[in-house]
Amino acid sequence: MKKWLLKKNNTFSILIVILIIISQSCADLSSDPNQNSNPSNLKIQIISPSSDGTLMEGNNEIVYSITQPYSIKFLELYVNGTFVKNIPPNSNGTAPTINFQLDSTLIGQKMNLYLIYYDTDGTSQKSNTVTELLVTNDNRIPFKPYNLALLKFNDGSVNISWKDTSRYVEKYELWRKVNLDGEYFLHQELTGKSNNTNDNNLDTTNIYFYKVRGFKISGFSEFSVEINTAGIISSGNIFPPTNLSANVSGISNVLLNWKDNSDNENYFAVQRSSSDGFFNRIAALTKNTTTFKDSGNGLIIGSTYQYRVVAYSNEDSAISNTVSIKITSGILLPPTNLTATYNSSVRVIQLNWNSSDNNILYFDIERKTDLSSYTLLRRIDAGVNLYLDFNVETNNVYTYRIRGYDLNRFSEYSNEVTISTF
Repeated sequence: MKKWLLKKNNTFSILIVILIIISQSCADLSSDPNQNSNPSNLKIQIISPSSDGTLMEGNNEIVYSITQPYSIKFLELYVNGTFVKNIPPNSNGTAPTINFQLDSTLIGQKMNLYLIYYDTDGTSQKSNTVTELLVTNDNRIPFKPYNLALLKFNDGSVNISWKDTSRYVEKYELWRKVNLDGEYFLHQELTGKSNNTNDNNLDTTNIYFYKVRGFKISGFSEFSVEINTAGIISSGNIFPPTNLSANVSGISNVLLNWKDNSDNENYFAVQRSSSDGFFNRIAALTKNTTTFKDSGNGLIIGSTYQYRVVAYSNEDSAISNTVSIKITSGILLPPTNLTATYNSSVRVIQLNWNSSDNNILYFDIERKTDLSSYTLLRRIDAGVNLYLDFNVETNNVYTYRIRGYDLNRFSEYSNEVTISTF
């Protein structure tokens, strides 16, 4: 009996020793991260920054090491004993990069930080604590924002976006001017984390120009390049042509129209680009010109071309917006048999016509009086061959004509019809 008790006691002692060993091993990677007592035996160790070192306003990276093998569930960052954020492992399970931002209001203050490692097996461990880190000023001004881009939602609303590689920006300023001869004013102030903003309630008859700069306590960045709602390029020394439009006219002819905004140009150059993306000059035109017909020289049916117009002064040049158009085969057949009747009791003129071209998407109805030139009265869908003109006056004479449109080209005009409201 005594031998059995002795044997039992020895077995119990061995189990206790094993449990102590296991317990000591788990203390290095414990479910309680604060049990770390031996800094030389840490699972996770902060390498940089080091105690009594410095941090700068803006982005800071924590360089650390984790002893192999490891299976990261996540890491936690604590600054001045306060939880800052949770950092998951990379998608392949490797240790992630840890960055954190310091606002310029912290300059001159000291702080400490540490990490906590959580393993997928449910254990965790706290890193060494880095103490007395002084936050210093980054005296460099921000870099110039780049890749300024404009996205048009509709005629009255756009989005302006940009990129920036600055280490830290406190805020961004969006400056705007209206039309070529306008003056830039501060339009919006945005946080330093911003990379885009909307501008709404725009007047569709204006051209809006935008530029962006960054700011921090050390100063302003340079302004970004300009961008505008018309897609034009202006140096300010000569105003670029605007409202450039292109339409197919007849067989493989492209008719260009634009607005001349400058009074100091020497000439205009018309440039054309195909699929290769390079613009080549196809015409040089005298000053004050506002139209040009590309009469098919080098144009291929079925191909798409881009056009732009450049104004040249003695010292500079400025580029219009770019328009794109596809050269379609054949021509649109014009509407025929246009007729008009007047109903004096309700004072309305009824127009009727025929159309045999299924490629026409819209009809443009134009009207004139004896004392005026033709103006566009209404554009209607091509599914209708009838139009009622209620906007007429008694004791007058009206003349009408109609043409088809497919978003790329116009047909020839129909016959003209004249009717009296006497």
